[in-house]
Amino acid sequence: MNNIDINKLKENTISHEEYLIKELQDTEYQKEFLNATIEEFLEDGDYDLFFQSLELVIKARESVSEFAKKAGVTRAALYEMFKGERVPRLDTVGKILKQLGFKLNVA
Repeated sequence: MNNIDINKLKENTISHEEYLIKELQDTEYQKEFLNATIEEFLEDGDYDLFFQSLELVIKARESVSEFAKKAGVTRAALYEMFKGERVPRLDTVGKILKQLGFKLNVA
């Protein structure tokens, strides 16, 4: 059996979240990612994935604290939403999407 240096292996790997945040540096990819999670929400009614996706897009751009200030939403409210502890009002989702430069459309 080969001797695998676990520490060296860990140094060369990233978490799934880190990978997604790296991929989400592209605005077009962000848009596609969020649209896909909205479509999934419409199919299964589970909004948690959409809110977790918003968290990843926000983290890909800046800190959650800075984003919250700019969007006019409390940091605590964002984290509660990301964890599924709070369902935001539509106007709050609108503020978040607007700050990200996106719109919510009905197609």
